[in-house]
Amino acid sequence: MPHRLRREFDKEFAEARKIAREARADALPWLYWAIAASFYLYEFFARVAPSVMEGTLQKDFAMNASGLGFVMGLYYLAYAPMQLVVGITLDRFGSKKLLSTAAIIAGVGCLAFALAESAAILGLGRIMLGIGSSFAYVGAVYVATVWFPRRKLAFIMGMTAALGTLGAALGQAPLEVAVQDFGWRSAMYTAALGGLVIAILIWLIVPRRPDWFLKLAEIESKESKDSMFAGLREVVSNGQTWLVSIISLLLYVPLSTFGALWGDEYVATSAGVSKDQAAWAITMLFLGFAAGGPLLGWLSDKYQTRRLPMLLGGGLCAASMGMLLLASFLPFWLTVVFLILSGFFAGAQAITFATAVEQHSSSCKATAVAFVNFFVMLGGFILQPAFGAVLDITSKTDSYTASDYRMALVLLPISLVVGTILCRWLIETDTP
Repeated sequence: MPHRLRREFDKEFAEARKIAREARADALPWLYWAIAASFYLYEFFARVAPSVMEGTLQKDFAMNASGLGFVMGLYYLAYAPMQLVVGITLDRFGSKKLLSTAAIIAGVGCLAFALAESAAILGLGRIMLGIGSSFAYVGAVYVATVWFPRRKLAFIMGMTAALGTLGAALGQAPLEVAVQDFGWRSAMYTAALGGLVIAILIWLIVPRRPDWFLKLAEIESKESKDSMFAGLREVVSNGQTWLVSIISLLLYVPLSTFGALWGDEYVATSAGVSKDQAAWAITMLFLGFAAGGPLLGWLSDKYQTRRLPMLLGGGLCAASMGMLLLASFLPFWLTVVFLILSGFFAGAQAITFATAVEQHSSSCKATAVAFVNFFVMLGGFILQPAFGAVLDITSKTDSYTASDYRMALVLLPISLVVGTILCRWLIETDTP
């Protein structure tokens, strides 16, 4: 590059960075992020809600475990491929209109679920929820990458994951109480209204992308704004992003498979407790994740390492999930402790998204996050029905014993061990 052009380039970059620092130092970015992240809280609530309705849904719609697993897994089938579209469109158009529209679609999905009189309509509701929800996490992370400096990314992503899992926690014991008092359909009607409220808040409060961010993206990527798929090509061609994606999928199985659908019934059956007690126990899994995500993210930022927290988190989570195989032989309080620990150490999964962001330029950060999330959701689609299929194969009756659940549950610590081993080949990013 000629010296004159180099000087102009450096000047433009310095000016954009100065404006960015000033804007990011304000308190308003926290409000923008909180509103965007509330959509993730909402969709996570709706995602896991069927876990406390499992028995009722099987009875009302005459489905076995694998059938219910398939219908509920349609959420992930819709969500996963949408991630590639989500990343590209967010990088191209920003978050304001996309997130508000997506929240409405998710709300309509909850409404269809509530109105369903057949398994087909139930599945349609899950598909619509999956399409709308596909924008939630990536959109919140995208807002964070715009309005927060890089040195805070892992912490913010941990906080985003924490809000999501608080939604999941609300979808356990509190929802169980609501379902018992008012019925599962009334609960889903209320969830449908929540989507509309969040859409309005995003539209009114979350701003468009600032000009200084677009300038930084243009300078960093040296790509034309019109090259819509340049970001996707950059992400797909990066081998480390593929590795991070697989690790993220495997570290998330305690929540995507156990917490989101099968955990309630397993704890109730294996520990010999009521559904209410089991729901409260699974709530602890999500609250553990809500605590672990921000704390492990903060430690990752503080000590400028991504790989070590993921190694420790994955290994300790595998050990905790392995102990849950002994739920029938443990005091119930100890089962709850291992659920909390499993969720806490699974929180290391949030760091994978910070790693993906740091591997790419500003013009394709949303695409990178979406690519990782694609794998995570694909894992949910595969593992939820796989778990149900193992239950149907091992069970000799229409009901499932603790031993049946334990045979299927073995899949979880195995996945975590593989994910932890893969961290060995993860190259550290240049964290500031």
